[in-house]
Amino acid sequence: MAALAAAACALPRKALWDVARIMGAAMDSLPGARSNVILDRNRRNILLPNGLDVQGRDVYRFVIFGILDFLHLSLRPDAAFRQVVEVRGAENMSRAMSHRRGAIAVTGHYGAWELIPRAVSLLGHRTGVLGRKLSGTAADRLLWKLRERPGVLVLDRGSGASGIVRALHGNTAVGILIDQDTTAVESGFVDFFGTPALTPTGPARLAVRLRVPVVPLYARMLPDGRHRVVIEPMTSPEEYAGADSALELTAFLTRRIESWIRDDPRQWVWFHERWCRRPPGCPGLR
Repeated sequence: MAALAAAACALPRKALWDVARIMGAAMDSLPGARSNVILDRNRRNILLPNGLDVQGRDVYRFVIFGILDFLHLSLRPDAAFRQVVEVRGAENMSRAMSHRRGAIAVTGHYGAWELIPRAVSLLGHRTGVLGRKLSGTAADRLLWKLRERPGVLVLDRGSGASGIVRALHGNTAVGILIDQDTTAVESGFVDFFGTPALTPTGPARLAVRLRVPVVPLYARMLPDGRHRVVIEPMTSPEEYAGADSALELTAFLTRRIESWIRDDPRQWVWFHERWCRRPPGCPGLR
């Protein structure tokens, strides 16, 4: 990771897209690669029935470029970051944070999602992100450090909800990704591209219990190579009540994520086993 970060920082940004293109094509050509098998299954069962399609090399290219650009920009000053990353809807985050209860900022593995926390922080808000400590290797420590570098609070998902609650009480916008089937977290099945998908419900449940605004937001790469972070209007947890409130809010947020992906499906991680676990009685994807 350190060598990759050094290379990403040394190369001009335009060269990063070429590197991502070459690496994406190489990954797509690997025979029998598990990620390619998953991508093909998702194309067959989800993309094509929804009138969409992507090429594997494009999916890999966007993910790789997002990572490289995060590494590249992490060691660049704020002025350079702002030249590359524009923000739309800043007033929506300000409105949510004005309640002084913090905000749960929900996004997905779409576009250059790692750029979102710094973009929100540069708007003048206390910002945190929920992540998962991996193996404790030097690469993991570097990634953690780069996420923290712009003053972002990084919370370990494995430490429970207490850290999130403290951050929210300190009026922090806490970023959480909910677009993957994540093991060992509270989850429920909601519709995602017309197929039930097991989705984390903890963030929605926390928002309802603490009456914390929920703000959907995403980053998308633009045709000119820059990125746009779009902050959507906040959702008030008071709109959801009853025993199924957390699941209903999660379903709404998942629909928002689906809409982003439909606009440009190349920028989502289709090689993830999103629909691997099925509701009782439902057959697996073939």
